[in-house]
Amino acid sequence: MGRLRRSLHRRAVRVTRAAYLAIERSPLAPALTVPVIQRLKARVTHMPASRVLGVLDRLAAADVPVWVAGGWGVDALAGHQTRRHYDLDLLTGDDPGQLARAGDVLRRAGFRQAGRQHHPGLPMPWRHTWQDDEGHTVEVLPVTLADPPFGEHRFTTGVIDGRPVPCLPVALQLTLHTGYPVRSADATDIRVLRSCLERADRAGRA
Repeated sequence: MGRLRRSLHRRAVRVTRAAYLAIERSPLAPALTVPVIQRLKARVTHMPASRVLGVLDRLAAADVPVWVAGGWGVDALAGHQTRRHYDLDLLTGDDPGQLARAGDVLRRAGFRQAGRQHHPGLPMPWRHTWQDDEGHTVEVLPVTLADPPFGEHRFTTGVIDGRPVPCLPVALQLTLHTGYPVRSADATDIRVLRSCLERADRAGRA
């Protein structure tokens, strides 16, 4: 029964991804921003904690330093999962050799490069997208670690599924959650980050 369920899930992922890409390239593309479509996409192709930890283990074994950012990074700071995540955002240095090693690791883990985007003016202007056949997505975000806002913060450790993982600190996450239109998922992340700050403040006064 488990094998049948996994087979059906893979088939649903393939059909959903093909339909999504077809719509994305058509005049109907604006419909993809509808919240119900985004929820359906995340439900079918969400990135589970087990896959996140598997990717992090492979990168650590290859001596590729990364820090969990985005939604999974927020939940790492919270110490538990607060919502489903469509992808895994990984911040890394912008050294070309390091970026190439990360790509090699992801290929061996079953991912293929699905695109590269450049958004000048953003703190993380480059976004390298990798996807596997299960619909899991990894976004590799190379930055100059010594430049602001990254050089102004000490990176930290969070927890995913009971295991410590390298991640961005709360203050930096809050900085990165500004400067663009806030989606419902972003609003949830910001609430979680503020709760983390309040928890740290209470602990500091205790």
